[in-house]
Amino acid sequence: MIAVIVVLCAATLSTQKIEFNNFERGGDTLLGLNLGLDLQGGSHLVYKATSTDRGTGESKIPSSNEMASLVKTIERRINSSGLAEPIIQILGEDRLLIQLPGIKDPARAKSLIGETAQLEFKHRKTVVDPEPVEFIKATDITSVDVKNMLPDGTFLSDQADSDDETNASPVAIVEFTAAAYSQFQSLALGLLVSYAQSEQAFQRGNILPPSSLELIIEGDDPLRFSVTGNQIKPLENTTKYAFAIPSISNQSEEPISSEEYKSKLGSNPTVSFSLKPGYIDEDIGLTGDDLSTAYPSQHQASGVPIVSIEFGEEGTKTFGDLTTTIYNNDLKTGVKEQIAIILDGQELIAPVVNSPITAGTAIIQGPDFTIERVKDLALLLESGRLPVPIELIQERDVDAILGADSLRKSVIAGGVGLLLVLLFMTLYYRIPGLIASLALLIYAGIVLSIFKLIPVTLTLSGVAAAILSIGMAVDANILIFERMKDELRAGRTMLTAINTGFNRAWPAIRDGNVSTLITCGILYWFADTLGATIVQGFAVTLAIGVVISMFSAIVISRTFMRVVALTPISKNLQLFVPSGGKALSEKFTR
Repeated sequence: MIAVIVVLCAATLSTQKIEFNNFERGGDTLLGLNLGLDLQGGSHLVYKATSTDRGTGESKIPSSNEMASLVKTIERRINSSGLAEPIIQILGEDRLLIQLPGIKDPARAKSLIGETAQLEFKHRKTVVDPEPVEFIKATDITSVDVKNMLPDGTFLSDQADSDDETNASPVAIVEFTAAAYSQFQSLALGLLVSYAQSEQAFQRGNILPPSSLELIIEGDDPLRFSVTGNQIKPLENTTKYAFAIPSISNQSEEPISSEEYKSKLGSNPTVSFSLKPGYIDEDIGLTGDDLSTAYPSQHQASGVPIVSIEFGEEGTKTFGDLTTTIYNNDLKTGVKEQIAIILDGQELIAPVVNSPITAGTAIIQGPDFTIERVKDLALLLESGRLPVPIELIQERDVDAILGADSLRKSVIAGGVGLLLVLLFMTLYYRIPGLIASLALLIYAGIVLSIFKLIPVTLTLSGVAAAILSIGMAVDANILIFERMKDELRAGRTMLTAINTGFNRAWPAIRDGNVSTLITCGILYWFADTLGATIVQGFAVTLAIGVVISMFSAIVISRTFMRVVALTPISKNLQLFVPSGGKALSEKFTR
């Protein structure tokens, strides 16, 4: 059994990161141990929670039950994501301290935690009618022209060669009054932002049409075309904007040249604008309250990561009606509309509807879906509503330089101390001391393996507790060896002395360690009540060390001593009794 334990501990500590199905332990830290904020740095976040009085609608301090529920929800989000082992502590009545040791992606952590409390499903309509831009009047336009623009933003000259003509594109040059130009700048910036968002969504596999601006130029021949944010360019040191004119062509006609466009303007053209949103999100009354469950899964056919969702009774009906409507519209128009899933005003994902979903179950898939993204999305969907809204009021990245230095010094001090203890035990108690030293090394391996597998968040106080538990393990061995010496001096055989020595020492070891465990329990309870996470970690670490120290002394050391008792070396009592061993050997020999 001991050999199996040693092999398992060696395998655990030699493997930096352990992954088995959904079981994940370890990381990039020392031996893959879970180090606290003071040892490896991380994110320090403080949130303020605010409840609302249902009668008056006014803000109030959350109740203790609401704060406790808030802590559990955030713990579930972070723990289930595998992001970090959080340290969450309630400060006062309405503050929440969240420490995330070793966090490498603070933005992801904050998105998982959330800041408000609203999960919504909305019908994203992409077929939207344009609305006239009423703040730009015909009198705000001072001139209209058409020119050929090169890719570098300059205009084609009359002396341009044929290559330049090929690269040039027709643009409409619209000159505004100074006041109108300033107003139009804001509109153009909004269009550019919409275009950028559309590009980002496309890279994530979402269809998000950008907003567009429709120009209506009334001249000799009306000219009407639409542009997106990337097709609008301000001309430096002027109040003019250039608008890309598309090459109008079909199977039977050639593209229209800039000269043809210019001829359509006439002598006194007028310009008006209409803004067409890329989409609108229509509220359908479907929220996170209608969602029964959401969990990460895999597509049965392709095996790619997906999110499976299930609605309650009312949610099933609402969702079924919506998907049926969207599907029927798709059959008529050929436009695939989406269902936008929005948490606290931020879009999580906007999947398209491929068929009516009336059974209350659905899957969400995307080309950028990884196992990590699917887990995060499922968590946010299932626990999308926090018990009370929270607001981030303090954020700090903690550097681990001081903690790392303390850890290094603690490891050195612990190593030197352990070496001196092992040396003393071996020199004074000889063979039993050597066995105790071996048992202590195995003890250290077991403790570190348990710390890694549970996992235990190891802080500086935890390091101190671990070193203290080593001292208790040594003390247990000393008690056993002293009792064993008494039995040898009384004339007992080696095997009898070992068994009797262990039996006589056990009550003292048991009582001492049990009293320590009771103290650990009291410390943990008070720390949990008062929110003192440092004391909590100390209590847990010490308790584990004490339990393993008893196992080490009573099982490992005892087993090794019994093996030695069966060898010829047991006849030489000088190797077992520091003083008087030679006389005992001679006495028993006679």
